Amino acid sequence: MKKITILLTVVIACFTVFFCFNATAQSQGQKIYTVAEKQPEFPGGSRALSIYLAENIQVPSSLVRQGPNIGSVSAKFIVDENGYVHDPRVVTKPLDKKMEKGMHRYMVSIIAAVEKMPRWRPGEVDGRPVSVFYTLPIEVHMPY
Repeated sequence: MKKITILLTVVIACFTVFFCFNATAQSQGQKIYTVAEKQPEFPGGSRALSIYLAENIQVPSSLVRQGPNIGSVSAKFIVDENGYVHDPRVVTKPLDKKMEKGMHRYMVSIIAAVEKMPRWRPGEVDGRPVSVFYTLPIEVHMPY
């Protein structure tokens, strides 16, 4: 994979919430909130997160040639009550055949970057730390 310098801008947005404010999911007997009163935060905030991802995610040259047709990509993971990241997964739009190989490498790079993230400040509900299912939209801006 050719190393390419690309500006990655992370859009830290509100969650797409399909549940009420204190909605929770169950995983292995543990409550995982979809929304918390205080959301988890990457150490140093959203700017530090953008820099971290730009330094740790590689975009394959085959995707760069596709230009803005990559579409939306989101990393989804759990930030537990101690700030550790678990169960990362990547969600994309449906892919056509010519993009599959490059997108697979891109997704692997995103998962690797998420797995080695430093501890976050955990989310909070009623002043206590809780596990939160976090969705991180990722946009790739190609230099023109």
